[in-house]
Amino acid sequence: MSNQKWTEGLSDERITVLMAPFKNRSVNEVNYDNKMKFWKNTIVSECDRRHRCSFSVNELKTWFLFRGRSPLCLLIVVEDMFREGIIKSQSNFEQMTSQSNSNWSTWAVNTLVKSPLSWSVGRIKESILSPTPAIDEKSEYVVLHLVENQANELFNIISVNDQSQILFMDDIQKRLNKMWNADVSMTSTELIVHSLEIRNKVFVERGEHLVTNKTLVKIASGDKDVEPISELEKNFFKLKETEKILIGEISNMDFEKESLVKEAKSYIAKNMKPIALTYLRKKKEIEKRIEKQLKSLDNVQALISRIEESKYNAEVLQSYAHGLAALKLSSKDSGLTIDNVDETMAELAEVIDEHKDMQSAMGSLVDVKQKYNEQELEDELADLLSKDEPAASNTGKYFIPDLPSVPDNSLEGEELDLDRRFQLLREH
Repeated sequence: MSNQKWTEGLSDERITVLMAPFKNRSVNEVNYDNKMKFWKNTIVSECDRRHRCSFSVNELKTWFLFRGRSPLCLLIVVEDMFREGIIKSQSNFEQMTSQSNSNWSTWAVNTLVKSPLSWSVGRIKESILSPTPAIDEKSEYVVLHLVENQANELFNIISVNDQSQILFMDDIQKRLNKMWNADVSMTSTELIVHSLEIRNKVFVERGEHLVTNKTLVKIASGDKDVEPISELEKNFFKLKETEKILIGEISNMDFEKESLVKEAKSYIAKNMKPIALTYLRKKKEIEKRIEKQLKSLDNVQALISRIEESKYNAEVLQSYAHGLAALKLSSKDSGLTIDNVDETMAELAEVIDEHKDMQSAMGSLVDVKQKYNEQELEDELADLLSKDEPAASNTGKYFIPDLPSVPDNSLEGEELDLDRRFQLLREH
């Protein structure tokens, strides 16, 4: 990372002016204010570029080196940032705790109004009683809006589901390293987490949890406020961590076993069987250890499975309870009772019976078959058919009338006819 990043686009003359001590503001207010604004923006930008949310004056001197020299005006700039509430001392920031109505607006009031007032009073006392500056060059100062932005970015990535989750502080640091592709210090990680703690988005518990000096961090789900870590959650988290440890140990032992087998094979190839047998004995010992660890892992996983199942059953039972309450409320609001249902069903059956009777009555009015003699209709129909069809014989066959004779088309007949015509012509 280049320490000269802040000098890009600036001439040497301009850099020299910026690194010089501040002159009295009454001499040239415009230049004084422009120089102050430049350094404030540059300090915040450099912190952001380095993925830092805090700094010390001594660190700033190393960040803004130019030709081996550090700026001589940084102390005045940091004092002004402190007075305006842009920064807060790390010790005071860490003492801030979450309240039931705590939010960033109340924090801003405390920072922008109360802190500058107390600072100005303290500054007057110090100017009278002691020449010691209000800003300690070795102390860390937190950039408030920067730590807020970084905390929001972290929370949006971690809180990805509707379930709260518990992580080690080390795991959160790894998340930040991966998120920014940079080495984030543990100090910055704790400050970012603390800013979420102030807003009731995380709950931090320090103590011995499986590994000495490990800090547990519980992350809230979504827009909800976080709840303290319960004993059930602690025990479940310990089981999950034990599972990870056992899996890691088994994996390492399995790798070690494979290495011993390779070593044994190499000594067998060298015709050094006694040494090969030594490696095989070690392999057998490791296999026994692996078997024990596998049994332990089975027990831990069985406990985890039962706890998760019990949590699921509890959620299902709670869903049933909510559904039952909603159903009761719905029935109450709609006035639905057993008596009302029985009465309504009885009325419905009565109306249906009446409707059936009306349909039956209407059907009988349009039935006209009984007004006529069925036999008479049959006889009339037979009479009509007898007129349209030829009479049938007694044998049941139809009568076929005589047909004209088939003409004789032979040549002999035609010749006889011609002779008759000639005879008639002669007679006349």
